[in-house]
Amino acid sequence: MRLPILGALVFGVLLIQGKPDFSGTWTLDNGAGGSDPTAKMVVVIAQTDTTITLSFGDRTLSMPLDGSEATMKVSGPAGPQDLTLRARWDGARLMVEQRTATTSIVQTVSLSNDGSELTVETVAHVPEGEKRATQRFKKS
Repeated sequence: MRLPILGALVFGVLLIQGKPDFSGTWTLDNGAGGSDPTAKMVVVIAQTDTTITLSFGDRTLSMPLDGSEATMKVSGPAGPQDLTLRARWDGARLMVEQRTATTSIVQTVSLSNDGSELTVETVAHVPEGEKRATQRFKKS
């Protein structure tokens, strides 16, 4: 009888820990996978139970965390275009999908155990082909 109760408790703890809070100011660690070692990228993330908002430069992206889609207008090479965003949980990782008429980007976002490093693994399907990148951000 103790084993099922212990299993339920462990599973409950994993569920609670399964959805980290990415809120904070994050700076790209150029020595750990940044494509341009001189570039400085800062991302501010605000997260609630239902929404995540990312602000970087002059752009802000906000999306629900329940897997539903959000659409917004962004500037593109041929003028304004629709950007469709979708975020969903995959255990402790956040899967973020971005689509336009010509691109599809999937980012897997995870947090280090101590909460000091954010890792973003990107797979982009663009007209030139598939591109992959991994970026690591340090909490500021």
